[in-house]
Amino acid sequence: MRRGRTVRLLRAAALVAGLYVATAGHVGSNNVFFSGEAGPYPVSVVIRPPEVIPGLAEISIRVPGGGVDRVTVRPVHWDAAPEGGAPPPDIAALVAGDPELYAAELWLMTVGAYRIEIAVAGSLGTGEISVPVTSVMLGVRDLPPGLGWILLGLAILLVAGAVAIAGAAVRESQLQSGEAAGSRRRRRAWVAMGATAVGVVGFLYLGDLWWEAVDREVRSGIFERLAVEGAIVHTGGGPALEIAITDPAWRGRDWSPLVPDHGKLMHMFVVGAPGMDAFAHVHPIPVDSSTFRVPWPDLPAGEYRIYGDIVYESGFAQTVVDTIAVDAAVLTPPETRDVPPGATAGLPRDADDSAWTGVPMALSGPGSETRMDDGSILEWQGDQELRVDEETVLAFRVWDPDEKPARLEPYMGMRSHAALTRDDGAVFVHLHPAGTISMGSLAVLTPDTPPMADEGVGARGEAGVVEFPFAFPQPGEYTIWVQVKRAGRVLTGAFRARVLE
Repeated sequence: MRRGRTVRLLRAAALVAGLYVATAGHVGSNNVFFSGEAGPYPVSVVIRPPEVIPGLAEISIRVPGGGVDRVTVRPVHWDAAPEGGAPPPDIAALVAGDPELYAAELWLMTVGAYRIEIAVAGSLGTGEISVPVTSVMLGVRDLPPGLGWILLGLAILLVAGAVAIAGAAVRESQLQSGEAAGSRRRRRAWVAMGATAVGVVGFLYLGDLWWEAVDREVRSGIFERLAVEGAIVHTGGGPALEIAITDPAWRGRDWSPLVPDHGKLMHMFVVGAPGMDAFAHVHPIPVDSSTFRVPWPDLPAGEYRIYGDIVYESGFAQTVVDTIAVDAAVLTPPETRDVPPGATAGLPRDADDSAWTGVPMALSGPGSETRMDDGSILEWQGDQELRVDEETVLAFRVWDPDEKPARLEPYMGMRSHAALTRDDGAVFVHLHPAGTISMGSLAVLTPDTPPMADEGVGARGEAGVVEFPFAFPQPGEYTIWVQVKRAGRVLTGAFRARVLE
């Protein structure tokens, strides 16, 4: 009955092409940005995981203020034994020309969730902090064509040499000095050479079979996002967005249970495409083992990209993605037109759900501002120019409608949330003031670490200031949505930004 009333959303196939160029926790960028404190030391951390596993992760740690004697880093897999289950720490080297920046490279040997333990020692004592990292294999590196031809030539030379040595051994090994080989020895030499050639070719064939088996096994470990399918359902109330995980790996129970992130099992972002004129941050709840559902946010009909953040109990974070096209008739079918506003097919509305429609304000430099629904002003205080792969801080300030600094309320335990996407959907990132890390992963991988305190002021101790460490992975046109909470109400402001090469 329910399926008979389910209206499947039209597939926006043209929008899908750019969505799967990404990694686990976000879309289009697997770099990790973190800002926090290692004991008495403020630290900013950038982790660039490898694209192949095993591989080297590049770690950068900035410790402002000086007085640091030693910085060490260590990778710890989520299921490592408490004692002896991880390698000893590596020393991070001070980068020449920058007295606050330390760098190291760490081997990530397997896929899965890691925590990178960072320890700082200096004049203020010692401090430690852990940063969660999702390790995935994005591909297998192919042999460069030139090197392949060189190796093929060497292989032919080796095979020819082995055959020639076998023939010479049979033909000449028992001859006296100056004695010529007879026809019988020459025939036996040719037989030996043929047998050697067959043996070497057979050995090479078996080696090729082994190599193909190893290659298939390795390629089977290349990360693929869980396949999901969206639908609008009506079960006696208003429309609801349903997300079904259809991936065989999930239905085959090749997964671990989910854990909450900020108290939610899924954070979903609904982005209007291609105009970026609609946005929602909602939190679907599970209705069975593979289906999540949430009341459709207050957004108009149109085409949308959806991104759902989930965290496994191992700490592995993943973003599922889909594209949908919503017709106005789907949102208001005849049988529900008389349903009172707010009725949601028996689903409660989450107080942290929010929706926004409008035109993002173009960033023209520091001081660019936009108004939010309650009249508050969101001002850009970041860099004049944004460039690819340059570490920056996306800095904003919220002012009261009367232009006084606003004091913000914690929004799901954080001072602010932000989401950004490139217009073609090739990049999507969910940001917190602590960076790009998943708080659910942090809670799983560092259970003894107390939750991050949030006092409603920015990193500079100023009321209304919110900052997000980041570096854009690709050039292009981006939209940035910043969300804060005031007077119990979630407010959203949006900016458009151009990121240069």
